[in-house]
Amino acid sequence: GSKLRDLPNLRARLAEMSVRTEQSRSLLGQTLDQIESPSEVTPLFVLQSRLAALQAAVDVTDLAMKACGGAAFSRHLGIERLFRDARAGWVMAPTVDHLNDFIGRALTGLPLF
Repeated sequence: GSKLRDLPNLRARLAEMSVRTEQSRSLLGQTLDQIESPSEVTPLFVLQSRLAALQAAVDVTDLAMKACGGAAFSRHLGIERLFRDARAGWVMAPTVDHLNDFIGRALTGLPLF
């Protein structure tokens, strides 16, 4: 019998999920380094890290839903809950739009608030 690991599309989605997760984790590590030795760019790292984590959560749960197909909507897998929760972060303060604005302000030398 065929195994799930033998499906190239599933492997590709797993690879994408892994890359997005590790990208966010890498920025988080850099942010923690900044927090341990603060500088003028520390707030920028914090904002970028939050935004990257929110984006990664949405991307990864979207890929998980696609990988699982219709079964992903079943409550027993828990993926639908993660999918919904990932999107909640986009509208909870600070929203993604606010984070993008704050980051843009920091990058252009404007005050954050």
